[in-house]
Amino acid sequence: MLQKLKSASIKKVLPGIIILYIAAAALLVYFGPDFFTWVKGPVTFEELSIDELKDQYVTMTFELSFGTYATEVTTTTRNGSKVSERDSMQYHAVLVGGLDRYIYTDEDLYWEFIGLAVPSRYFDTAKIIDRNSDDFFETYDLRTLDTTMQVTGQILPMDDEMLRYYRSFFREADYTDEEFAAYCAPYYIKIDNLKRGHVDFVLAMNGLAVILLLWATYMLIKALTGGYQKKLVKALKALGEMELERADADYESASEPTKGIRIGRNYLFDCSGAKTDVFALRQVAWAYTHQVNHQKYGRTVSTSYSILLYTEDKKQHQLTMPSKTACDQVIDELNRKCPAGIFGYSDQLKNLFNKNYDEFTRLRRQKEAEINQTQGFAGAFSEQGQDPYNTDPYKV
Repeated sequence: MLQKLKSASIKKVLPGIIILYIAAAALLVYFGPDFFTWVKGPVTFEELSIDELKDQYVTMTFELSFGTYATEVTTTTRNGSKVSERDSMQYHAVLVGGLDRYIYTDEDLYWEFIGLAVPSRYFDTAKIIDRNSDDFFETYDLRTLDTTMQVTGQILPMDDEMLRYYRSFFREADYTDEEFAAYCAPYYIKIDNLKRGHVDFVLAMNGLAVILLLWATYMLIKALTGGYQKKLVKALKALGEMELERADADYESASEPTKGIRIGRNYLFDCSGAKTDVFALRQVAWAYTHQVNHQKYGRTVSTSYSILLYTEDKKQHQLTMPSKTACDQVIDELNRKCPAGIFGYSDQLKNLFNKNYDEFTRLRRQKEAEINQTQGFAGAFSEQGQDPYNTDPYKV
Protein backbone atom coordinates (compact mmCIF):
# COMPACT_ATOMS: atom_id res chain seq x y z
CA MET A 1 0.00 0.00 0.00
CA LEU A 2 2.62 2.54 1.08
CA GLN A 3 4.72 1.92 -2.04
CA LYS A 4 1.68 2.41 -4.29
CA LEU A 5 0.70 5.58 -2.43
CA LYS A 6 4.26 6.91 -2.69
CA SER A 7 4.30 6.25 -6.44
CA ALA A 8 0.95 8.00 -6.79
CA SER A 9 2.28 10.98 -4.82
CA ILE A 10 5.30 11.26 -7.08
CA LYS A 11 3.06 11.31 -10.16
CA LYS A 12 0.84 13.99 -8.64
CA VAL A 13 3.61 16.35 -7.55
CA LEU A 14 5.94 15.81 -10.51
CA PRO A 15 4.18 18.27 -12.88
CA GLY A 16 4.32 20.98 -10.21
CA ILE A 17 7.96 20.21 -9.48
CA ILE A 18 8.85 20.48 -13.17
CA ILE A 19 7.02 23.81 -13.45
CA LEU A 20 8.82 25.16 -10.37
CA TYR A 21 12.22 24.07 -11.71
CA ILE A 22 11.51 25.62 -15.11
CA ALA A 23 10.33 28.89 -13.52
CA ALA A 24 13.39 29.01 -11.27
CA ALA A 25 15.72 28.29 -14.18
CA ALA A 26 14.09 31.00 -16.30
CA LEU A 27 14.47 33.56 -13.50
CA LEU A 28 18.10 32.61 -12.94
CA VAL A 29 18.95 32.74 -16.64
CA TYR A 30 17.31 36.16 -17.01
CA PHE A 31 18.27 37.84 -13.71
CA GLY A 32 21.26 35.72 -12.66
CA PRO A 33 23.92 37.66 -14.63
CA ASP A 34 22.76 40.90 -12.99
CA PHE A 35 23.01 39.27 -9.57
CA PHE A 36 26.63 38.31 -10.20
CA THR A 37 27.30 41.84 -11.45
CA TRP A 38 25.87 43.18 -8.19
CA VAL A 39 27.90 40.71 -6.10
CA LYS A 40 31.07 41.65 -7.95
CA GLY A 41 30.39 45.28 -7.11
CA PRO A 42 30.73 48.53 -9.06
CA VAL A 43 33.91 49.88 -10.57
CA THR A 44 34.92 53.52 -10.23
CA PHE A 45 33.44 55.45 -13.13
CA GLU A 46 36.14 58.11 -13.06
CA GLU A 47 38.78 55.48 -13.89
CA LEU A 48 37.12 54.39 -17.17
CA SER A 49 37.87 55.68 -20.63
CA ILE A 50 35.17 56.23 -23.22
CA ASP A 51 36.08 52.91 -24.85
CA GLU A 52 35.57 50.99 -21.58
CA LEU A 53 32.05 52.13 -20.72
CA LYS A 54 29.83 49.45 -22.26
CA ASP A 55 27.91 47.30 -19.73
CA GLN A 56 29.98 48.48 -16.77
CA TYR A 57 28.40 48.64 -13.31
CA VAL A 58 29.81 51.83 -11.83
CA THR A 59 29.82 54.19 -8.90
CA MET A 60 30.38 57.88 -9.68
CA THR A 61 30.41 61.30 -8.05
CA PHE A 62 27.73 63.46 -9.67
CA GLU A 63 28.82 67.08 -9.24
CA LEU A 64 28.66 68.62 -12.70
CA SER A 65 25.92 68.53 -15.35
CA PHE A 66 26.42 69.79 -18.86
CA GLY A 67 22.60 70.06 -19.07
CA THR A 68 19.42 68.01 -19.27
CA TYR A 69 18.83 66.57 -22.72
CA ALA A 70 15.54 64.75 -21.97
CA THR A 71 12.87 64.41 -19.29
CA GLU A 72 10.63 61.40 -18.84
CA VAL A 73 7.04 62.26 -17.92
CA THR A 74 4.62 59.84 -16.24
CA THR A 75 0.96 60.52 -16.97
CA THR A 76 -1.94 59.23 -14.89
CA THR A 77 -5.26 58.76 -16.67
CA ARG A 78 -8.74 57.83 -15.51
CA ASN A 79 -11.49 56.75 -17.91
CA GLY A 80 -9.36 57.93 -20.81
CA SER A 81 -8.82 61.43 -19.37
CA LYS A 82 -5.54 62.79 -18.05
CA VAL A 83 -5.66 63.25 -14.30
CA SER A 84 -2.09 64.26 -13.59
CA GLU A 85 1.43 64.13 -14.91
CA ARG A 86 4.82 64.36 -13.29
CA ASP A 87 8.47 64.27 -14.24
CA SER A 88 9.77 60.82 -13.29
CA MET A 89 13.28 60.80 -14.81
CA GLN A 90 15.81 63.39 -15.93
CA TYR A 91 18.62 62.64 -18.34
CA HIS A 92 21.78 64.70 -17.79
CA ALA A 93 24.89 64.90 -19.92
CA VAL A 94 27.92 64.33 -17.69
CA LEU A 95 31.65 64.08 -18.30
CA VAL A 96 33.25 60.71 -18.91
CA GLY A 97 35.84 60.23 -16.19
CA GLY A 98 34.60 63.17 -14.11
CA LEU A 99 35.77 66.78 -14.05
CA ASP A 100 39.13 66.11 -12.38
CA ARG A 101 40.35 64.19 -15.43
CA TYR A 102 40.16 67.34 -17.55
CA ILE A 103 41.38 69.87 -14.98
CA TYR A 104 44.28 68.13 -13.31
CA THR A 105 46.21 67.20 -16.46
CA ASP A 106 48.74 68.80 -18.73
CA GLU A 107 47.17 67.15 -21.77
CA ASP A 108 44.76 69.03 -24.03
CA LEU A 109 41.77 66.68 -23.71
CA TYR A 110 38.45 66.97 -25.50
CA TRP A 111 35.47 66.78 -23.22
CA GLU A 112 33.73 63.43 -23.57
CA PHE A 113 30.18 62.83 -22.45
CA ILE A 114 27.76 60.14 -21.35
CA GLY A 115 24.15 60.27 -20.18
CA LEU A 116 23.02 59.99 -16.56
CA ALA A 117 19.42 58.92 -15.77
CA VAL A 118 18.36 60.56 -12.50
CA PRO A 119 15.12 59.27 -10.85
CA SER A 120 12.65 61.71 -9.32
CA ARG A 121 13.71 60.93 -5.74
CA TYR A 122 17.04 62.65 -6.49
CA PHE A 123 15.57 65.70 -8.25
CA ASP A 124 16.12 68.10 -5.34
CA THR A 125 19.85 67.41 -5.21
CA ALA A 126 20.10 67.29 -9.01
CA LYS A 127 18.48 70.74 -9.20
CA ILE A 128 21.18 72.17 -6.95
CA ILE A 129 23.92 70.46 -8.98
CA ASP A 130 22.37 71.81 -12.18
CA ARG A 131 22.35 75.35 -10.79
CA ASN A 132 25.92 75.04 -9.55
CA SER A 133 26.96 73.76 -12.97
CA ASP A 134 25.55 76.88 -14.63
CA ASP A 135 27.61 79.00 -12.24
CA PHE A 136 30.70 76.92 -12.95
CA PHE A 137 30.46 77.35 -16.71
CA GLU A 138 30.23 81.12 -16.19
CA THR A 139 33.16 81.45 -13.80
CA TYR A 140 35.07 78.14 -14.01
CA ASP A 141 35.41 78.39 -10.25
CA LEU A 142 35.52 74.94 -8.67
CA ARG A 143 34.16 76.36 -5.42
CA THR A 144 30.75 76.68 -7.07
CA LEU A 145 30.52 72.88 -7.21
CA ASP A 146 29.85 72.52 -3.48
CA THR A 147 27.13 69.84 -3.80
CA THR A 148 27.88 66.27 -4.86
CA MET A 149 25.90 63.04 -5.03
CA GLN A 150 27.44 59.56 -4.98
CA VAL A 151 25.43 57.31 -7.32
CA THR A 152 25.66 53.71 -8.50
CA GLY A 153 24.19 52.15 -11.60
CA GLN A 154 24.80 50.18 -14.77
CA ILE A 155 25.85 51.72 -18.05
CA LEU A 156 23.22 50.90 -20.68
CA PRO A 157 22.94 51.65 -24.42
CA MET A 158 20.56 54.40 -25.45
CA ASP A 159 17.53 53.42 -27.49
CA ASP A 160 16.80 55.24 -30.76
CA GLU A 161 14.45 57.80 -29.22
CA MET A 162 16.81 58.74 -26.41
CA LEU A 163 19.72 58.90 -28.82
CA ARG A 164 17.74 61.33 -30.97
CA TYR A 165 17.23 63.71 -28.02
CA TYR A 166 20.86 63.27 -27.01
CA ARG A 167 22.13 64.13 -30.52
CA SER A 168 19.77 67.10 -30.80
CA PHE A 169 21.04 68.44 -27.47
CA PHE A 170 24.65 68.47 -28.66
CA ARG A 171 23.74 69.86 -32.08
CA GLU A 172 22.27 72.86 -30.27
CA ALA A 173 25.64 73.14 -28.54
CA ASP A 174 27.22 73.40 -32.04
CA TYR A 175 28.66 69.88 -32.12
CA THR A 176 29.12 68.50 -35.61
CA ASP A 177 28.06 64.93 -36.39
CA GLU A 178 31.72 63.94 -36.41
CA GLU A 179 32.35 65.53 -33.01
CA PHE A 180 29.22 63.93 -31.59
CA ALA A 181 30.31 60.49 -32.79
CA ALA A 182 33.81 60.97 -31.39
CA TYR A 183 33.09 62.54 -28.00
CA CYS A 184 29.52 61.64 -27.01
CA ALA A 185 29.17 58.02 -25.92
CA PRO A 186 25.78 56.50 -26.88
CA TYR A 187 25.31 55.19 -23.34
CA TYR A 188 23.76 56.33 -20.09
CA ILE A 189 24.17 55.42 -16.44
CA LYS A 190 20.85 54.38 -14.89
CA ILE A 191 21.07 55.14 -11.20
CA ASP A 192 20.17 52.28 -8.80
CA ASN A 193 19.59 49.95 -11.75
CA LEU A 194 21.17 46.91 -13.29
CA LYS A 195 20.62 45.73 -16.85
CA ARG A 196 17.35 43.89 -16.04
CA GLY A 197 15.84 46.46 -13.69
CA HIS A 198 16.12 48.16 -10.33
CA VAL A 199 18.66 46.56 -8.00
CA ASP A 200 15.99 45.67 -5.42
CA PHE A 201 13.83 44.05 -8.10
CA VAL A 202 16.73 42.03 -9.50
CA LEU A 203 17.67 40.77 -6.04
CA ALA A 204 14.04 39.91 -5.30
CA MET A 205 13.74 37.89 -8.52
CA ASN A 206 16.93 35.97 -7.75
CA GLY A 207 15.64 35.34 -4.24
CA LEU A 208 12.37 34.09 -5.69
CA ALA A 209 14.28 31.73 -7.97
CA VAL A 210 16.13 30.26 -4.99
CA ILE A 211 12.86 29.83 -3.08
CA LEU A 212 11.29 28.03 -6.06
CA LEU A 213 14.31 25.74 -6.34
CA LEU A 214 14.20 24.88 -2.65
CA TRP A 215 10.45 24.38 -2.75
CA ALA A 216 10.64 22.04 -5.75
CA THR A 217 13.52 20.10 -4.20
CA TYR A 218 11.65 19.76 -0.91
CA MET A 219 8.56 18.44 -2.71
CA LEU A 220 10.66 15.97 -4.69
CA ILE A 221 12.49 14.64 -1.63
CA LYS A 222 9.26 14.43 0.34
CA ALA A 223 7.58 12.44 -2.43
CA LEU A 224 10.56 10.10 -2.95
CA THR A 225 10.87 9.36 0.78
CA GLY A 226 7.16 8.81 1.37
CA GLY A 227 6.73 12.03 3.29
CA TYR A 228 3.21 12.54 1.97
CA GLN A 229 2.18 9.32 3.73
CA LYS A 230 3.62 10.20 7.15
CA LYS A 231 0.28 11.49 8.44
CA LEU A 232 -1.42 8.25 7.35
CA VAL A 233 1.19 6.07 9.06
CA LYS A 234 1.03 8.15 12.23
CA ALA A 235 -2.77 8.01 12.34
CA LEU A 236 -2.83 4.24 11.86
CA LYS A 237 -0.15 3.56 14.47
CA ALA A 238 -2.11 5.68 16.93
CA LEU A 239 -5.03 3.26 16.53
CA GLY A 240 -2.98 0.17 17.36
CA GLU A 241 0.13 -1.82 16.57
CA MET A 242 -1.51 -3.99 13.93
CA GLU A 243 -3.56 -1.26 12.25
CA LEU A 244 -0.97 -0.55 9.56
CA GLU A 245 -1.03 -4.16 8.38
CA ARG A 246 -4.80 -4.23 8.68
CA ALA A 247 -5.11 -1.06 6.63
CA ASP A 248 -2.72 -2.48 4.02
CA ALA A 249 -5.04 -5.43 3.40
CA ASP A 250 -8.07 -3.14 3.54
CA TYR A 251 -6.58 -0.82 0.91
CA GLU A 252 -5.96 -3.67 -1.52
CA SER A 253 -9.55 -4.93 -1.30
CA ALA A 254 -11.18 -1.48 -1.11
CA SER A 255 -13.70 -0.21 -3.65
CA GLU A 256 -13.10 3.08 -5.48
CA PRO A 257 -16.43 4.89 -5.95
CA THR A 258 -14.59 7.82 -7.53
CA LYS A 259 -10.97 8.39 -8.51
CA GLY A 260 -8.78 9.02 -5.49
CA ILE A 261 -11.26 7.79 -2.88
CA ARG A 262 -10.95 4.18 -1.73
CA ILE A 263 -13.30 2.67 0.84
CA GLY A 264 -12.58 -0.66 2.42
CA ARG A 265 -14.34 -2.55 5.19
CA ASN A 266 -12.58 -0.58 7.91
CA TYR A 267 -11.05 2.53 6.38
CA LEU A 268 -11.62 5.38 3.95
CA PHE A 269 -8.48 6.40 2.05
CA ASP A 270 -8.36 9.90 0.53
CA CYS A 271 -5.74 9.67 -2.21
CA SER A 272 -7.11 12.55 -4.30
CA GLY A 273 -4.02 14.67 -3.64
CA ALA A 274 -0.34 13.99 -3.10
CA LYS A 275 -0.93 13.64 0.65
CA THR A 276 -2.90 10.58 1.74
CA ASP A 277 -5.45 10.80 4.56
CA VAL A 278 -7.10 7.84 6.24
CA PHE A 279 -10.29 7.68 8.32
CA ALA A 280 -11.48 4.71 10.36
CA LEU A 281 -15.06 4.03 9.26
CA ARG A 282 -16.09 3.26 12.83
CA GLN A 283 -15.14 6.85 13.73
CA VAL A 284 -17.16 8.52 10.96
CA ALA A 285 -20.04 10.37 12.61
CA TRP A 286 -21.59 12.45 9.84
CA ALA A 287 -20.93 13.18 6.15
CA TYR A 288 -22.79 15.10 3.48
CA THR A 289 -22.32 16.78 0.10
CA HIS A 290 -21.18 20.40 0.14
CA GLN A 291 -21.75 22.53 -2.96
CA VAL A 292 -20.28 25.98 -3.60
CA ASN A 293 -21.47 28.18 -6.46
CA HIS A 294 -18.84 30.61 -7.72
CA GLN A 295 -20.44 33.77 -9.04
CA LYS A 296 -19.32 36.67 -11.17
CA TYR A 297 -21.51 39.71 -11.69
CA GLY A 298 -24.36 37.89 -9.98
CA ARG A 299 -24.21 34.86 -12.26
CA THR A 300 -22.91 31.40 -11.38
CA VAL A 301 -19.85 30.69 -13.50
CA SER A 302 -18.73 27.44 -11.87
CA THR A 303 -19.62 25.01 -9.10
CA SER A 304 -17.29 23.03 -6.86
CA TYR A 305 -18.21 19.97 -4.86
CA SER A 306 -16.82 18.31 -1.77
CA ILE A 307 -17.87 16.01 1.04
CA LEU A 308 -17.73 17.38 4.56
CA LEU A 309 -16.90 14.49 6.84
CA TYR A 310 -17.05 14.72 10.64
CA THR A 311 -15.39 12.17 12.92
CA GLU A 312 -16.46 11.27 16.44
CA ASP A 313 -14.26 13.99 17.92
CA LYS A 314 -16.38 16.54 15.93
CA LYS A 315 -13.42 17.46 13.69
CA GLN A 316 -14.32 18.45 10.13
CA HIS A 317 -12.51 17.01 7.10
CA GLN A 318 -13.12 18.03 3.50
CA LEU A 319 -12.87 15.56 0.63
CA THR A 320 -12.62 17.33 -2.72
CA MET A 321 -14.89 15.82 -5.36
CA PRO A 322 -14.96 16.27 -9.13
CA SER A 323 -18.78 16.30 -9.44
CA LYS A 324 -22.14 15.86 -7.73
CA THR A 325 -22.30 12.30 -9.07
CA ALA A 326 -18.98 11.48 -7.43
CA CYS A 327 -20.30 12.85 -4.13
CA ASP A 328 -23.38 10.66 -4.35
CA GLN A 329 -21.31 7.59 -5.15
CA VAL A 330 -19.02 8.12 -2.16
CA ILE A 331 -21.91 8.86 0.21
CA ASP A 332 -23.73 5.72 -0.98
CA GLU A 333 -20.64 3.59 -0.41
CA LEU A 334 -20.06 5.08 3.04
CA ASN A 335 -23.68 4.54 3.97
CA ARG A 336 -23.37 0.88 2.97
CA LYS A 337 -20.10 0.24 4.82
CA CYS A 338 -20.46 2.55 7.82
CA PRO A 339 -23.66 1.65 9.74
CA ALA A 340 -22.85 4.00 12.64
CA GLY A 341 -22.61 7.10 10.42
CA ILE A 342 -25.29 9.61 9.53
CA PHE A 343 -25.24 10.62 5.85
CA GLY A 344 -26.93 13.57 4.18
CA TYR A 345 -27.70 17.09 5.36
CA SER A 346 -30.63 18.78 7.03
CA ASP A 347 -30.88 21.81 9.31
CA GLN A 348 -32.28 19.53 12.00
CA LEU A 349 -29.18 17.32 11.86
CA LYS A 350 -26.89 20.34 11.93
CA ASN A 351 -28.63 21.78 14.98
CA LEU A 352 -28.48 18.40 16.71
CA PHE A 353 -24.77 17.93 15.90
CA ASN A 354 -23.83 21.42 17.12
CA LYS A 355 -26.06 21.78 20.18
CA ASN A 356 -26.95 18.28 21.36
CA TYR A 357 -24.16 15.97 20.33
CA ASP A 358 -25.19 13.33 22.88
CA GLU A 359 -28.56 13.01 21.15
CA PHE A 360 -26.80 12.92 17.78
CA THR A 361 -24.63 10.05 19.08
CA ARG A 362 -27.72 8.26 20.38
CA LEU A 363 -29.25 8.57 16.91
CA ARG A 364 -26.13 7.01 15.41
CA ARG A 365 -26.22 4.06 17.80
CA GLN A 366 -29.91 3.56 17.14
CA LYS A 367 -29.28 3.48 13.41
CA GLU A 368 -26.41 1.03 13.84
CA ALA A 369 -28.50 -1.29 15.99
CA GLU A 370 -31.41 -1.22 13.55
CA ILE A 371 -29.17 -1.94 10.58
CA ASN A 372 -27.46 -4.80 12.39
CA GLN A 373 -30.89 -6.20 13.29
CA THR A 374 -32.06 -5.73 9.72
CA GLN A 375 -28.99 -7.50 8.39
CA GLY A 376 -29.81 -10.40 10.66
CA PHE A 377 -33.34 -10.53 9.26
CA ALA A 378 -31.99 -10.14 5.75
CA GLY A 379 -29.78 -13.17 6.24
CA ALA A 380 -32.77 -15.24 7.25
CA PHE A 381 -35.00 -13.94 4.45
CA SER A 382 -32.29 -14.29 1.82
CA GLU A 383 -32.42 -18.01 2.29
CA GLN A 384 -36.04 -17.73 1.13
CA GLY A 385 -35.11 -15.37 -1.78
CA GLN A 386 -36.75 -12.24 -0.27
CA ASP A 387 -35.44 -8.64 0.29
CA PRO A 388 -37.33 -7.21 3.28
CA TYR A 389 -35.36 -3.90 3.62
CA ASN A 390 -34.47 -1.71 0.64
CA THR A 391 -34.59 1.81 2.09
CA ASP A 392 -32.49 3.76 4.55
CA PRO A 393 -34.39 6.28 6.72
CA TYR A 394 -31.12 7.84 7.96
CA LYS A 395 -29.80 8.84 4.54
CA VAL A 396 -31.26 12.29 3.88
